[in-house]
Amino acid sequence: MANSWGSLLQNEQQLEELAQQAVDRALAEGVLLRTSQEPSSSDVVCYAPFTLFPSLVPSALLEQAYAVQMDFNMLVDAVSQNAAFLEQTLSSTIKRDDFTACLFDIHKQVLKEGIAQTCSQCPE
Repeated sequence: MANSWGSLLQNEQQLEELAQQAVDRALAEGVLLRTSQEPSSSDVVCYAPFTLFPSLVPSALLEQAYAVQMDFNMLVDAVSQNAAFLEQTLSSTIKRDDFTACLFDIHKQVLKEGIAQTCSQCPE
């Protein structure tokens, strides 16, 4: 796969154009951070750092990630269904981060109205 990028990596103009397109896409998709100059302003933002090309990962580490994926997904699912744990864990974040606070408000509203989805687990 790295070989297929060889010609692209040699063409500085094409690489610069690709990088600019990636930045534009990040901005359009909302991959944003507040700036250090205006940390409280949502009007002044920059794109979050990212890599233009994927990094090689040793296959042994990739296999380890695959091996724990199901357990990790089950953990995330269990945490998502424990409202008291979520509220306790996120309490300091909710006080300081408007986005997380809005998400948690939606979560509380769904719990108040009742969960309409009858099944939340995939068949095995």
